[in-house]
Amino acid sequence: MPDNQRLVKERLGELRLLPGREDEILRELAEHLEDHASALVARGVVSEEAACEALNSVSDWPELRREIVLAETEETTMNYRTKVLWLPAFCTFTLSMLLLALLQITGFRPRFYWLDRGLFIPFYVPWLLALPIIGAVAAFWLQRAGGRVSHRVFVSLAPPIIWLGIMLIMLLLALVIDRHVPFSFKLEGLLTYTVAWVLAPSLALFLGAVPFLRKRQPQA
Repeated sequence: MPDNQRLVKERLGELRLLPGREDEILRELAEHLEDHASALVARGVVSEEAACEALNSVSDWPELRREIVLAETEETTMNYRTKVLWLPAFCTFTLSMLLLALLQITGFRPRFYWLDRGLFIPFYVPWLLALPIIGAVAAFWLQRAGGRVSHRVFVSLAPPIIWLGIMLIMLLLALVIDRHVPFSFKLEGLLTYTVAWVLAPSLALFLGAVPFLRKRQPQA
């Protein structure tokens, strides 16, 4: 099958992918069609006819091109999101939880701030003081990785965002399961949880991230 990669490219058209990746796809398709043609030759088909039949085995080249471009675009998007969102967010959350666990293991206890009607809010003060460092590391990571400002904010605030989701799930479960508990008591618990595990950590993490939220200037 002469110059099969060129023939495949003529039928597919421009894929507009990265040059190395486009060449790799064209080569794989050409090798596949060449294997098909070789199998036909082995059954007694003339080589020229086998080459034509192998090319004609693809009934819709534009549709094949569309599927290739779509698959490659989705893969690139997923790789980008993993790089600048999910992996950094997971690492930020894990680091914050490991720090909290370490403080608890070493004997640090929360400081309770009492409110009216017997309500109290627990704060792990050393943990809150260390969170700006974690927020700064997360935002710096995203800045170096080329993440947008919104990505840096999201990753820096990943721990309280996750805790907020957990809190809402717990509230829904409490409304369904603990029906004998007064609703006002549940709202009070929601208030203390929100302040201690969402608002205060968000403020600490954001303060650390602020220096790295400016758009990165292109290098000369």
